[in-house]
Amino acid sequence: MKTLRVGTRSSALALKQTELVIEALKRVDPAVNVEVVGITTKGDRLVHVPLTQIGGKGVFVKEVEAQLLDKTIDFAVHSLKDVPARLPEGLTIVATPKRANPFDCLIWNDDKPFSGTTALLVIGTSSVRRINQLKTAFPNMSFVPIRGNIETRLRKMKEEGLDGIVLAAAGLERMDYLNGLHTLMLEPEVCVPAIGQGIMAVQCREEDKQLIELLSGINDEAASLACLTERSFLHRANGNCDLPIGGYAHRLDDGKWEFLAFLAGSIDEPGVTKRYIGEDPLKLAETAADELLP
Repeated sequence: MKTLRVGTRSSALALKQTELVIEALKRVDPAVNVEVVGITTKGDRLVHVPLTQIGGKGVFVKEVEAQLLDKTIDFAVHSLKDVPARLPEGLTIVATPKRANPFDCLIWNDDKPFSGTTALLVIGTSSVRRINQLKTAFPNMSFVPIRGNIETRLRKMKEEGLDGIVLAAAGLERMDYLNGLHTLMLEPEVCVPAIGQGIMAVQCREEDKQLIELLSGINDEAASLACLTERSFLHRANGNCDLPIGGYAHRLDDGKWEFLAFLAGSIDEPGVTKRYIGEDPLKLAETAADELLP
């Protein structure tokens, strides 16, 4: 078997996620050989510029997808929450391994006296989705923009004297950082997660049928259905990083599905969160779109 080239962002978290995908592939086929190609994207380079000014969330995947399309790499590993609602023609998400913790996590600055959630707090986040929901749940919070990888944001929290920052719990867990931090896990009733948060997306070219067969061996059915459901809602909303939108689909113990949908017209407009339960998660997303979208 030839050596497969997998492309990913060159951040520590992206490389860790790619390592997890390779380990899963080797469990499917121990003979598989994979070379990792780290790619520094526009979103990684311009960390001091708001995403809305440099092309939205697609700036974290566009250059990786370009290498897929020109066949420099064979497949790619993304954080699904970074993948825009519409994929480039000829590319497909072929596998979504088991989902990690999908929730947002508030990290408190241990260098400052902890005063719970009653004092005035300055929180670092650039996400309009998080800001819209958190200012409703915690009126004592104000927000300042912060971007960069996990390590950069943790450092900036200390250097800038912020009371806390908000990060995805999945990344903290995958990097084994949670145990060393003072955290508050934000349940979806407080802050509906980003579409696809906690899911890794394995992407390749639609024409590579043999590779698709191999990669599909690491697909997790529940993660795949959640991916399709949440991205269906995002697609209907034409969602991007300047629209406060969230969605979280998961299977309940009785086999039914729950879908939590959040949408606001802007960062300052009151958002609406609705909960749907049913047998077919895709129908739940369709109902949410019909009820919440203009």
